[in-house]
Formats: sequence, C-alpha cells, structure tokens
Amino acid sequence: MTTISDPYAAKSGATVQSKADSRLKNMAGEMEATFLSMLLKEMRQTLDPEEGGGMFPGDSGDVQGGLFDLYLGRHMADGGGIGLATALVRQMQNAGAVPKTVTPTDAHSAPTAFDHHRDVPPAPAG
Repeated sequence: MTTISDPYAAKSGATVQSKADSRLKNMAGEMEATFLSMLLKEMRQTLDPEEGGGMFPGDSGDVQGGLFDLYLGRHMADGGGIGLATALVRQMQNAGAVPKTVTPTDAHSAPTAFDHHRDVPPAPAG
C-alpha cells in the first residue's frame, strides 16, 4: 500500500494557510449567494402581481418569494455561480502582491494601436 504525503505537512503554518484559504473561499461563496439572492429578488419584484405576473399569488407578505430567492440564490452559487466567488478569491489572494511599477521608458516602449508599422514588414521598394 502506497501512502502519499502532503508536501506542506512538515512546514509550519501550512494548516493555518489552508484554513485561511478555506475560510476565504467559503466567505466568497456566501457573498456570491447573497448577491444572486438579491438579484433574483429585484428581478421578481418587477413582475406585476395585479396582472397575474407574480410567482406566488396571494402571498401579501412576500414570504414565499423571499424564501424562494434565498434558496435559489444559494443553489445557483453552489452550482458554480456566475464567477463572482472565484474573482473575489483571486483578488483577495493577490491583495498582498506588490504591483509592478511602470517607468516612463516602459510606457514609451509599449505597443499601441497606432504602432501597426512595427508588426508589418516594410513594403518592397520599387
């Protein structure tokens, strides 16, 4: 029987980092579920109940609609969502990264839309 060892098991702080990553992913998922629930709520409120467009007729307190939005938003987020949680995790993990400083020479050497002549070989003379 072969056992696979975790390469981070011997390093100090590995458990703390994995717990922090897990917590960050969980919180980003909660944020996405909340956002989707609020989005669904706003979309549902555009339906006119007077014209039979409401999803739950007779629910004057809108309790059923609110629960529907909550659970559908959670289900959507758990099913992959819209990518908001992934973007939040990526942004938060890179929050400590030092951005590359741009010097004036970098700005002048970067290609622009007007520099098409750089990519096009010169026309033959004649």
